[in-house]
Amino acid sequence: MKTDIRDKPTLSHDDIAGLNFIKYPSRYFFRNHFREGLRSRLIQVLEQSDVALETRGTLQEGIRIFPIAQPVAMLRIFKNKFSSPRDIQKEIDNYKILQQRLSESHYAVSSEFMVDYTWGRHKNILLCGLQEYVHGESVDPWHANAILKIEGIVKGSPAGTLKVAFDNLASFVNCIKDIIMKTGTIPDLAGVGNLLMTPLGIVKLVDINNISKLSMDHHIPVDDKGYPVSDKSVQALFQIETRILGRSKDTADTLYRFFLDPQRMKEVRELETTFHQITAHSGNYPSVN
Repeated sequence: MKTDIRDKPTLSHDDIAGLNFIKYPSRYFFRNHFREGLRSRLIQVLEQSDVALETRGTLQEGIRIFPIAQPVAMLRIFKNKFSSPRDIQKEIDNYKILQQRLSESHYAVSSEFMVDYTWGRHKNILLCGLQEYVHGESVDPWHANAILKIEGIVKGSPAGTLKVAFDNLASFVNCIKDIIMKTGTIPDLAGVGNLLMTPLGIVKLVDINNISKLSMDHHIPVDDKGYPVSDKSVQALFQIETRILGRSKDTADTLYRFFLDPQRMKEVRELETTFHQITAHSGNYPSVN
């Protein structure tokens, strides 16, 4: 029996090219991205000609080099097995929050689409996204040398400077706080690789669907995977503001005063530890959502 693509541990080019909604033969080559999402499979969409050049190499001044093929886009295949279009709409609505509130310069634009997916004799609804590929490196709010890392990202780019990077990061933080204030929600800033910076100092959120509600409630919410994502995202935002941007630790900020309460943070750490224990045991530990 043919396996549902959402259940396969790894995906090959033939797996993607053979999907009933992918045009065949395709001018593109499909390859697993080096990061694996908790909610979606991440597939690089590459030009066949670029992959061929990567394989055979090219001579430059008598030296054969093998240029790595760069994706023209990212294909995201959601792992959830949705029971109805209404369930899918909830995922799309999350993305719409970013569309409406966040500048396109601060998130990886995506075209979300719903298809009838068939495998063997089975048929199901599948949600996918064809997303802008962001050539950048992760901004890690907890990295001990986060500023040096950012400096390394933009170093060597004539248009990318530390000031430009910091200005863009400050703009991103201000936009996220505006989203929190006006919608009561926050995107996932905690996942490794969710926030990328390009060599030009442009800051973009690539996890565009995991949006969680924030409420001044002493009950700590977890997402459908058991992760306290809203609290951890607030913590990440605070780290970016204070440790990277050097803003003062405003104790009068209601958002931080509530979510960074020492007892609450202790409980969040316990939930986070439990989450990592479960995902490590299941072998489904994600590097990015």
